[in-house]
Parts: sequence; C-alpha cells; structure tokens
Amino acid sequence: MLTLIEKVLLLLRRLVSGAVILLFSVMMAAVLVQVAGRYVFNYSIAQASEIATFCQIWLVLLGAGVAMARGQHVAIDMVPARFSLPWARAALIFIALVSAAFLAVLAWGSQPLIRMGEFQTSPSLRVPMMYMYLCLPVGAGYIALELLLSVIQRWDDPFPPPSAGQEEEAI
Repeated sequence: MLTLIEKVLLLLRRLVSGAVILLFSVMMAAVLVQVAGRYVFNYSIAQASEIATFCQIWLVLLGAGVAMARGQHVAIDMVPARFSLPWARAALIFIALVSAAFLAVLAWGSQPLIRMGEFQTSPSLRVPMMYMYLCLPVGAGYIALELLLSVIQRWDDPFPPPSAGQEEEAI
C-alpha cells in the first residue's frame, strides 16, 4: 500500500508529465501556425513564435525533472560503479550535493530576473516576463526533488550495471 508521501509524489510526477506533454503539444501547434503563416500566407505571426519559445523554455526545465525521475540523464559512472558499497554511496552523495548546489545557485540567481520580470512584458504577447523567469526556480526545485528521490531509491545499489534494454537503446 502506498503511503501518503508516495501518493503525493506520484500525483506530482503525473502532473509534471502532463504539463510537459501539454507544453510540447502547444509548442508544436505554435510552430505549425508560424510556418503556415510565413510560407502559406506570407505573414509572420510573432505571437506564435513567442508561444513556441516560452513553451520550449518551460518544457526543458520541467522535462529535465522528468528525465531525472526516469534516470535518463547522461552520467559517466564507470569509476564509481567499481567502488565498494560504502564508497559508492559516498560518491552518490557527493554527486547529488554538487548537483543540488548547482540547482540552488540556479534558483537563487533567478530571483533578480523574477523581480525585474514583474515590470517587463513580452514584446508580442504582453505577458509579464516574471512568469517566464519562474521556470528557473520551479524547474530547479523539481529537479532537486527528483534528485533526492533518486538518491533514496539508489541507496542499496548506487551505480547498477545497465540492463540489456538500456544497452540496446544506446546503440
């Protein structure tokens, strides 16, 4: 039976995955509208370009958290995979701390942008840029959460060898 925390995390993962799918769909539709406007009607649609750009920015930062949840980030782990369990755990924690420090700097460093974005609007949509800049701390926070969960899930086997399916995907 799932605990309350596991249910909340599962719901959060589903919401973020749904948001990524929605962002990708809107981005693709905006690009198609932009291409059709430019090459079929000989008219550039600036709003479509901005929508596609903003969706892509949010998509990248939320998608990085989804990739972290699925263990799909690129990692060079040949050396720590050869460590004994205590040393492999230490390496896992060290890597997670360095990654978390980067994410903290990203989130903290975005604060001046967010404050400045309260007074700026996008050129064609006239949307406050604060909403676009919020993707930095939101994305960093979600990636950090998935990073913590990854450390917890991989504690007993920090650097497992790739399975047969993963090797085929890499080829």
